[in-house]
Amino acid sequence: MASIKDIANRAGVSTTTVSHVLNKSRPVHPDTVTRVMQAINDLHYQPNMLARSLRRRTTNTIGLLVSDVENPFFSELARSVEATAYQRGYNMIFCNTDENLEKEILYVDVLFAKQVDGLILSPVAGDHSYLNRYLENDARMVFVNRHIPGFHCPSVVTDDEEAMYQLASQLLASGHRRLAAIIGLASVSTTASRINGLRRALATVGLTLDDVQLIQGHSRREGGYQAARSVIAMPHQPTAVISFNSIMLDGFLLGLLDLAPHLIPRIEITGFGYSLVARACQPSKRYIRQPSGEVGATATNLLLDVLENKRAWSDEQIVTANAIVERG
Repeated sequence: MASIKDIANRAGVSTTTVSHVLNKSRPVHPDTVTRVMQAINDLHYQPNMLARSLRRRTTNTIGLLVSDVENPFFSELARSVEATAYQRGYNMIFCNTDENLEKEILYVDVLFAKQVDGLILSPVAGDHSYLNRYLENDARMVFVNRHIPGFHCPSVVTDDEEAMYQLASQLLASGHRRLAAIIGLASVSTTASRINGLRRALATVGLTLDDVQLIQGHSRREGGYQAARSVIAMPHQPTAVISFNSIMLDGFLLGLLDLAPHLIPRIEITGFGYSLVARACQPSKRYIRQPSGEVGATATNLLLDVLENKRAWSDEQIVTANAIVERG
C-alpha cells in the first residue's frame, strides 16, 4: 500500500507538501497540486481516514436530526444537506426523532459519542436545556426550520409569519370569511409564527382568531383526517381551509375523499406545501412553497464554514423567504 512518502517521491515534493494538499491546510501552487494528485491516482493511494481524523480531531462527519421524516419538507431538506455535505467532503448521519424529545436526546448523545464534527437539528417540542452540556463544551450545531431562543447557536428558518399573512390576505381579498385552519404542534416556533401571520391578516378586515375555526392536527396525517371529520360535522362549513403543513393537508383531503367528496370543490383547501394528494384533487388556486432545499444547503454551509474556521460562531438567525405559488 502506498504511503505519503511514496507520493512525495513520485511527485518530487516533500511529505509536508503532500500533507498540505491532502488536508488543504495551506495554499499550494496549482501545478504542484496537479503533480501530487496525479501521483495519488497513479499509486492508488488510500488515506487512513481513522488515523487522519484522530490526528486532526475531526471525522468529516455531521449529524442531521429532523423531527418528522414523513413531512416532505424534511425529506427534501435532508437530501439537500447530504448533497451539500458530500460536495464539501463530509459524510452525514441521519436521524428521525419523530417529534419525540426522548429520541432526540438519545440521538444527540449517540451522534456526539460517535464524534461527529457538528449537528444540524430541527428541534421537537419540549425542554432543550440538555443541549447546554454540549454547547458548554464547544459543540457546534445549527437549528433548522424551528428556532429555540436562549441558545448561543445559529438557526436557518423560513419567514412563515409573512407567508401566512400573504396567503390569508389573498383568501380574504377573494371574499372568504368562513375560514378554518388545521394547526400544528402548539409549542413549536413555526406554529406560533403562522398563527401570528393569520392574526395580522384577519385584523386588516376587522376579524380575530375567534372568527376562525382552529383545529388541532398535531402536525400528523391522522390529525388532518380527523380535521376533515370536524369540518364535515360543522353546521356551516368553511369556504377556505388552511393547513399548517402538507401532511395534515394530505390527511384532510383523504378524509374528505372518504367521507364527503362533494365538499372538495366547495372549499378552497390550501396551506404550507403542496402534496401529491392535493395535486391529484387540484382543490386550490394557491399554496405556500417552502425553500426546504435552500434551507438545508444554507444550514450545512454555515455549519461547515464554522468548523473550517471560515466563519465566526454566533447566534445569528438566517431567514429565507417562502413563496405563494398561483395555480392556473
